Amino acid sequence: MNDQSPSPDDTIAEQAADWVARLHADDATGDNWLGLESWLAEDAAHRAAYDQAEMIWREVGAGRQAILERLDARDVVTNVVELASRRRAHDPRWRRGAMFGIPAAAAAAIAALVLVPMLMAPMTTYTTAPGEHRDVVLGDGTRIAMNGGSTLRVRMTGAQRRVEMDDAEAAFDVTHDPARPFIVAVGESQVRVVGTAFDIARSGGETRVAVARGIVEVRDATGGTPVRLTIGQALSRDDATDQVTLTRMSPASAMAWRDGRLIYDDRPLTEVAADLSRAFRTPFTVAPDARNLRFSGVLELDAEDKVIARLEGFLPVTSARSGQGIELRRR
Repeated sequence: MNDQSPSPDDTIAEQAADWVARLHADDATGDNWLGLESWLAEDAAHRAAYDQAEMIWREVGAGRQAILERLDARDVVTNVVELASRRRAHDPRWRRGAMFGIPAAAAAAIAALVLVPMLMAPMTTYTTAPGEHRDVVLGDGTRIAMNGGSTLRVRMTGAQRRVEMDDAEAAFDVTHDPARPFIVAVGESQVRVVGTAFDIARSGGETRVAVARGIVEVRDATGGTPVRLTIGQALSRDDATDQVTLTRMSPASAMAWRDGRLIYDDRPLTEVAADLSRAFRTPFTVAPDARNLRFSGVLELDAEDKVIARLEGFLPVTSARSGQGIELRRR
């Protein structure tokens, strides 16, 4: 008699799918998140299976543009099931279930409950000009302090709180809500939290995340193993090289710009220039001959000319002003 029992890989895949579906549901609780952490810690195979389940969930979102053109619940379900079916055809671990290891009818119900509200929820855009600060309070009480020259797009649904940012900087103080993860899509990275305080800055293809309180997870936007950051840790990622660097930092320094100061510990001059471009209305750039210079110290953001004078005193640089802004050159 043939043994029709599922293989260990199939069982783990179904468990991972169940965790993904459970944690994306509106009634997910803090205990669910703690249960997931325990399950992931049991076996390295659990993490790999969970990452793939999350990837499939995100692949469902790849059909959103077509869905947006036909905002009908039946079309939403059809697109979701078709996408999941294509995935299963190339991955034997997912052939036994219609979607995430559950029947097609249940998959359709989850798609309708999760995707339709997400698609119909409005996207709100917040912007600041260079040299301008703006405080935003979201509907859940989350506070966002925006630095100058920044644009954020925010969508709030019953299942998720999502922020999208390009070249920008913002400090987040996220209201604790285990049922609705807070996700920031920035460059080629994704930052996921439940409730914490952290700062994200992006410029020139580099993303920086610094945690002042709590825990955040940073992962590649396309999936992969997340990097966990806790209080006093910072991460930098260069999208061009995919190089990730972890450092320690003072929690207060992560958001010092809100108090009119910039604090650096062996940081590239290009990063300083990007920060000054947000702090003042004048764009700052670095000449090729000075891009290998690094800076440690504190810059008080009182007046533009005074900041430039301090930089010229700290580093072997001089400034050249033109109609395009200020260029820092090696002296």
